[in-house]
Amino acid sequence: MKSLKVQVLVFLLAVASAGSPAVARSQDPEDKLGTWLIYNGTLRFTDHWSIFTEAQLRAWEAVSNLQEWLVRLAGQYHFTRDAMVGVGYLYTESYPFEGSGRERHENRIYEQLGLWQRWGRAQFEHRYRVEQRWLKTDDRDFSSRARYRFQVTTPLNRRLMQSHTWFLNVYDEIFVTFDNPRLFDQNRLYGAGGYQFTELNSLQLGLLWQLRSSAHFLRLQIFYTHNFDFRRAHSTD
Repeated sequence: MKSLKVQVLVFLLAVASAGSPAVARSQDPEDKLGTWLIYNGTLRFTDHWSIFTEAQLRAWEAVSNLQEWLVRLAGQYHFTRDAMVGVGYLYTESYPFEGSGRERHENRIYEQLGLWQRWGRAQFEHRYRVEQRWLKTDDRDFSSRARYRFQVTTPLNRRLMQSHTWFLNVYDEIFVTFDNPRLFDQNRLYGAGGYQFTELNSLQLGLLWQLRSSAHFLRLQIFYTHNFDFRRAHSTD
C-alpha cells in the first residue's frame, strides 16, 4: 500500500512539473503554463433529480494574470445509475493576456446526455453536450456548438471508487461549431491523479492539453469535487 501511494504521488508531481517548456511559439502568451482551479458538486435530492454546480478560475500563468472565471448551474434527471440528462446555464467573463485586448462576456445555455459503463475496475463516461452561446465580441453575438467527452476513471488501491481511494482519470473531448465553415473548434486531452477522501468528495491534480485551430497549450488543473446527498438525511428521519 505504501509503495502504491508513493507511485501516485510521483505521478502527481510529474504532471505538475510537465509543460514548463514552451509548447508553440515563444512569443504567444498561451505558451505559458496556465492554471485552472475548478470546483464542482452535485446536490442529489431524490433517486431521479439533482442539481449540478460548478465554479472555475483560470489564469494565463501559474498563479497570476487572470484569464477567465465562470459559474455553472444545471438541473439533472437520472433515468438510472448509468444514464442522465440535464439542462444548464453558464456565465463567464474572459480577459486578454496582460490587458492587451477586449474583455468578453458570455451567457450560455446547454443540454447534455451522460452515459456510464463499467469494465473491470474502470468506469467509462460518455458525455454529449449541445451549447447555445450569447457572446459580446467584435465579430458575432451568437454561436452554437457540440461537444463529446470520453472519460475513464480507474481506482488504484481498491476495486471500486469509495472512501480512501487513489485513482487515475483521463479524458478526451472534441468541440465542433455549427456556425463556422471549418467546423473544428478545439480538442482537450487530460490526464490526472487523484484521491477520493469519502464517497462524496475528492481532489485531483492533472494536466490539460488544449488544441485550437490557431494554437495549442498546457494548463495545470486543480480539481475539487464535493457532493451532497440529501437522500441520506431523509432516510434517517
